[in-house]
Amino acid sequence: MLLSTFLFAQELKVSIDKNPVILGEQILLQYSINAESEKFQIPNFNNFRVLSGPNPSTQSSYTFSNGKSESSTTTTYSIYIKAKKEGIYDIPPASVYSSGKKINSKSIRIRVVKGNTKQNDKLSNNLFIKVETSKKDIVVGEQILVTYKLLTRVELQNTELSSLPELNGFWVKDLETSSRFKRDVINGTAYNVAIIKKSVLTAQQAGDLIIDPLELKCSIRKQRTRNNRDPFASFFGNGYSVQEEFVSSKPIKIKVKELNNTPINYKGIVGDFNIKSEIEKSSVKANDAINYSITITGKGNLELLKPLDINFSEDFEIYEPKINNKIFEGGIKRSIKTFEYLIIPRYKGEYSIPAINLITYNPRTKKFEKKSTSEHKLTVNASSNNDDENTAKIQQIVKNNKKEINYISTRTNLRNIEKKNIGKNLFYIICILPFIILLIFKIFNSYFTSNNSKLKNTKARKIAQKRLKIAKKCIKMQNYDLFYEEIEKSLWGYFADKFKISSADLSKEKIRKYFDNSDITIETQNAFINLLSECEFARYSPDKNNNLQIDTILGKAKQIIIDVEKALK
Repeated sequence: MLLSTFLFAQELKVSIDKNPVILGEQILLQYSINAESEKFQIPNFNNFRVLSGPNPSTQSSYTFSNGKSESSTTTTYSIYIKAKKEGIYDIPPASVYSSGKKINSKSIRIRVVKGNTKQNDKLSNNLFIKVETSKKDIVVGEQILVTYKLLTRVELQNTELSSLPELNGFWVKDLETSSRFKRDVINGTAYNVAIIKKSVLTAQQAGDLIIDPLELKCSIRKQRTRNNRDPFASFFGNGYSVQEEFVSSKPIKIKVKELNNTPINYKGIVGDFNIKSEIEKSSVKANDAINYSITITGKGNLELLKPLDINFSEDFEIYEPKINNKIFEGGIKRSIKTFEYLIIPRYKGEYSIPAINLITYNPRTKKFEKKSTSEHKLTVNASSNNDDENTAKIQQIVKNNKKEINYISTRTNLRNIEKKNIGKNLFYIICILPFIILLIFKIFNSYFTSNNSKLKNTKARKIAQKRLKIAKKCIKMQNYDLFYEEIEKSLWGYFADKFKISSADLSKEKIRKYFDNSDITIETQNAFINLLSECEFARYSPDKNNNLQIDTILGKAKQIIIDVEKALK
């Protein structure tokens, strides 16, 4: 039964489902107001961990009196929290906006007491999360593999993600995992073990970095005691009860050392690598394009490497490199990165592409290593166009006489200003024509880009609905991994198309930003982001084939897209 602090109408009420609470118990906080509201701001939970929420819900009621109808609306925000330690804590007021006014709740005091340690110890021995790291002492830029395993000796009906580790100070790359349970013996005890998450972490700063706990909400299926007088109870499925427990991993400390005395050209790449370069041809004609590539292979954080500095000749026209990444197991197993340059030599002559140096730190040898490519010679012959050949000769004269101007002709050719110079006009036309063509191209490109963006915005809902249909087919095929993947793609793709955002820039923070600017309700925002988190976790969950959960997620996805469309009209 809820213990409530009642406030007057149009004020925010706060309630708690139990007080005092036992350490480790889930606590339900509810904030309600008898009006429509928006922009709910949660209080500061310094001594508590937020498990879920705020989850908004709205109820409307209608009354008839003396031939007149009256309506009322109640908005409730539910938040699930868990205390970090024993003690007496004051939770400061929350706030909400209603009819343009900011309304605050009262603060609430919660007493947290120690529970039955024997019972807790018994459960922790039969259900827990184990975190395995490949290393605990690393340097800045070095990678480690982190694996989260769920070990159980109890029967689980369902698992649900409560919170993910923040992993501050790390660049994170999540890996695909199989969440199926396998039997394993640990310290002489048999457990059912499932890998729920596997990530490659790259340290971005020095110091003691903490891998925060990952928390799961587990539904444990327990058999009832046989004191039920109804002999048919167990036969019809009433012989079992479901107990909900929260299980979290222990925090892990990773010691990260700063690299001292780093070489000047060190790019922060840590690993064991090799580098090579290739050129398509060693002899070409002027104005012909050729390919030049640099390939780096090995183990390490190669995905973070930016294009290298290359001292190309000024006579080369160089385009931005095409970058290809093939990263296996986040770089732990193997990495291949290729930079492909398109080069157009403009003038006749003998040229060279110098050797490229890559300086890395090898954690295996604990030394800085310098890996180099080969130097490439390039012969550029005159093109078939005589004008190009003459231009090349003039260019060569300019190069050899940078401090002199002896290549300037002293001859003059004076003409009457009144006479028309057709050749001169033609020269101007030829000079201006490329700029006119370029301007026309930019105008058309801008037009088509704009139209393409508008088209994506218009078709965003249709594309998302197609993916949801694919997800529905996945249910029939019992391909639950693909089901959750299609739900995620439909939501991310819809958001990217609707707000004209590149897929590379997608993040949950961006969703909040763009939704706030579009006056989309906080309820819809939370539903959108929470569903992404649900799908993300479900892909690692041992229980993917929960029909009720699957149908609920599919329904949520459809409704969220409808709500966003309505809000943006």
